[in-house]
Amino acid sequence: MVNDRPHLSACFHLARPGTLLLCAIAEAHVRPRWDVVWLSDIAWGSLWQRPQQLATRFPDDTRILFVEPWTLGHPPAVRATRVTDRISRVSFPFLPLHARSLGLRRLAYQWGSSGIGVGTLLAMQRAWAATLRGFFRSGSRRLALVQNFMAYPTLRAWRPERIVYDMIDAPLHFAPVPPRLVPYWKSLLASADRVVVTSSPLATLASEGGATRVSLVGNGVETERFARAEARPDALPGARGVPALGYVGSIHAWFDVPLVRALARGLPNAKVVLVGPAHPATQREVERAAAETPNLHWMGPQPYSEIPSIVGAFRVGLIPFLRTPLTEAVNPVKLYEYAAAGIPCVTTRFSDEVDRWAPAARVADGPEAFLEEARTLLGAAPDRTTLRAFAALHDWDAIARHFAAICLEGAA
Repeated sequence: MVNDRPHLSACFHLARPGTLLLCAIAEAHVRPRWDVVWLSDIAWGSLWQRPQQLATRFPDDTRILFVEPWTLGHPPAVRATRVTDRISRVSFPFLPLHARSLGLRRLAYQWGSSGIGVGTLLAMQRAWAATLRGFFRSGSRRLALVQNFMAYPTLRAWRPERIVYDMIDAPLHFAPVPPRLVPYWKSLLASADRVVVTSSPLATLASEGGATRVSLVGNGVETERFARAEARPDALPGARGVPALGYVGSIHAWFDVPLVRALARGLPNAKVVLVGPAHPATQREVERAAAETPNLHWMGPQPYSEIPSIVGAFRVGLIPFLRTPLTEAVNPVKLYEYAAAGIPCVTTRFSDEVDRWAPAARVADGPEAFLEEARTLLGAAPDRTTLRAFAALHDWDAIARHFAAICLEGAA
């Protein structure tokens, strides 16, 4: 394992002069320092998700430059700005194909479809990367950890010794990608030293795209944080004293708004609470549904620190996803968060993997089944022991250790 240090611990039992110096030299050989350029597809200050959970748990002797997309609405970091003792962030000019503004997305697509536009952007990125090389320590090995495939053309500018692609979603289905940029994704799959995926469908997709070394490392949860959080039902909107069915996460085109509206109407003595940021087009649909349905409420995005208490106030967790090429490969964090809080869940059959989550989720085939499963869960006492045992198998601490071992294999 990456954190094992048998050579150094054995040295303290030796009595010859100079032993500690020799052991320190041996330790430096066995455990080289690593600097990581973490090329993320989300900003550090956005939803606290897989990138931040893994980065904050990387081995203590690594130093991380978290390269985030320059995102409107988040204060940019033009230079490396410290966010923890060993992690700094910098905002980078990636093409904003996922921007909230429709006009900006269209402009980004046009830019990415132009040879001149792409060439200009790449030249800017390489020059920007060159100004950040002073962040890395002399003598350290360098890992490029890529979660944003559009970073591929400028990877050499970071001078990595090793490249790991952490493929969290099906990237070509999240937002329209100009055909000119698709080869970047395939080249990254083929050239990465290791590709990490979060689900079995993504493993198949990666292999079909040209990856030869693929590892499955799913998403997880801070088990103890959610298990110990004090539930705050009064923090939820709507009538007090009625049970709440809730959803936490992004609300986008894959979110089935008509389904949750029908759920709220079918359970007039309960309330349905949605928590999380909404894409502008979906937000308008959610707001209309909430205006027409008195017991349907949207709270908007909430700080991650508040999420465990909010989830703990639910009686039933919801995953009302449409089945799309994107959701078919999703490994939802919310599934594990509900379970860690001891909250049973009902989900649509948005992926072939949903039946594997049987200890934590009931699967509904169709709107009527979704309503009936939710009603059943509302009327029964939750089996919190089983739910939390399921969540414990997916704790971020264990996942991060496994992930780091894959990224830094050969370092120990």
